[in-house]
Amino acid sequence: MTEPKKPLSKQERKRKIRQIYRDMEAQKREIGLRAPVIRRGPIFYFVVLLGLAMIGGAIFQAADKSGGKKMRDGRIVQAERSVEALAEALGRFKFHCGIYPESDEGLEALVLKRSRHSGWVGPYIASPTYAPKLLSDPWKHPYVYEPTNDPPVLLSLGPDGVRGTADDILPDPATFTKPFRDTTWTNDWVPFHRRGYYVVPSKDVSKGER
Repeated sequence: MTEPKKPLSKQERKRKIRQIYRDMEAQKREIGLRAPVIRRGPIFYFVVLLGLAMIGGAIFQAADKSGGKKMRDGRIVQAERSVEALAEALGRFKFHCGIYPESDEGLEALVLKRSRHSGWVGPYIASPTYAPKLLSDPWKHPYVYEPTNDPPVLLSLGPDGVRGTADDILPDPATFTKPFRDTTWTNDWVPFHRRGYYVVPSKDVSKGER
């Protein structure tokens, strides 16, 4: 019978464990499993800084886009509200008269105190005194009005003053027919000069007249 092996002392166990780890590391090096050593030279720090700069740029662009939505030009907002109000006023004109103002009348037909059309109950926006202000957009360009279609063409030329560009401002086509879809406004309808407020928003006019 073989004699039982004597238990290893603590020192011998530690020595064997260290030897096992050394053998494992040697085998890893032989088969290429050892992780490459990164030398932190100038190129390493340049790559790190470039990555941080790209991340910072992306964050800045996202913040700029979100801020741009909040910081809209007040004149664009005013023009949007004005073309919507003009479109609704044109719809009310047609509700009473059966047609939109003709080409020779233009938007001025909404501010006159007399009309050649039967059924007319106007004016539909401000008095002639303020017509130049209300019939021009915030960039001092006249609103474009062409009663060639149904609904008619109505728009602001926008900041660049050129028709057919991306900054043209048009009303929702449904605004022209709003007076026909909801006729509750007719119950207390009276001409503009008796209502005491302006249909088209205007900072210059509203301060002293509202």
